[in-house]
Amino acid sequence: MILLLLQFLASPAHEDLEIQISRLNRQIEREPDRAILYFRRGELHRMHEDWKAAREDLGRAAVLDPELAAVDLALGRVCNQTGDAAGAKAALDRFLARRPDHAEGLIERARARAQSGDRPGAVKDYTSAIERMEEPWAQNFLERSEVLRSDGRLDEAIRGLEEGLRRIGPALPIQLALIDLELEGGKVDAALARLDTVSAASERKEMWLVRRGEILRGAGRSVEAERAFKAAIAAIESLPAGRRRTRFTQELERKARTDLEATHEKN
Repeated sequence: MILLLLQFLASPAHEDLEIQISRLNRQIEREPDRAILYFRRGELHRMHEDWKAAREDLGRAAVLDPELAAVDLALGRVCNQTGDAAGAKAALDRFLARRPDHAEGLIERARARAQSGDRPGAVKDYTSAIERMEEPWAQNFLERSEVLRSDGRLDEAIRGLEEGLRRIGPALPIQLALIDLELEGGKVDAALARLDTVSAASERKEMWLVRRGEILRGAGRSVEAERAFKAAIAAIESLPAGRRRTRFTQELERKARTDLEATHEKN
């Protein structure tokens, strides 16, 4: 049952949420004692960010069918989204008591623990969830890494993101987060090497050249920074006119020129 419910929730919504809610309203009028209908409507209210209605429907579903474990998972999500970490953890503890190996339940409880300041507990849940996932998402590794970083465990945060790259491949969000963590740890050359890897896989080099210049300038390596900013400007100037006129490219060029001037003046 839990698998079917989660498949229902994961399926893309092809209709407006209000239309789906209206349909469930009519079904509930005909079958007021079916817990699954309240559960589905509660999840739609959650996606619609009508928190009060979501809680009411999920509570009603739990009363009608105490064996419907997915209610506590859904309630945990609602509580996490509304900043009620204690409520989320209580609901998710109940859910995981029935489904201890449920990866999404562990992720949600990790979020609740992180919100409440229980960083070691959050890391434990994130790690347990990731171990159980055949295909974890980049976001799972990023969230765990942020908890580790905020707990002062910078090297572990870096290793956790490197694990993510091994598991799911060269995900750009993970690579960029690794660059930030390496810079935070004073590992400038490692960050630059990783940035080179990102740039090599990109057709557009100018953005990464500007970022390279920023890193070098922050490290006090002004001559190298100037070289990077000049290379970025040259790459932008070589673009076809249509691409160069885009707002993003124009703003990037202004930044590269401003940073080049500031770096030059500093010298």
